[in-house]
Amino acid sequence: MDPSLSTPTRQTSSRGNNHISAGDTTKEIPPTSSKLPFDRIMEESVSQITTMLSNILEHHGHANQCLASLEEDLAHTKLEEEKLKAMIEALEKEKSEMNAKVALMERKDFYDLLEVKVEGF
Repeated sequence: MDPSLSTPTRQTSSRGNNHISAGDTTKEIPPTSSKLPFDRIMEESVSQITTMLSNILEHHGHANQCLASLEEDLAHTKLEEEKLKAMIEALEKEKSEMNAKVALMERKDFYDLLEVKVEGF
């Protein structure tokens, strides 16, 4: 029997492609999957991009939470700073008043000493 008239047989090339051989002509058999290679690549790419975007959004959400927390801490710190400034001002005023009282007492003591010396003279 003539080999060119025989029923085509399926052969696998060294590259793993499926071919139908019938004499001198070879035809590629489409993959068993209904999707073309380009479609599979695009689907995988879209899936990877979707995953990356999801991760970015998750990190963005976390970053926003951290930022909100830092802003809250900053507001609290500014409030504490204002309280401390008010306390410092109050203490400086009290110090000034105490210094004035001390100066007054020193003068009184000085005058008392003068009176004692004058009376004893």
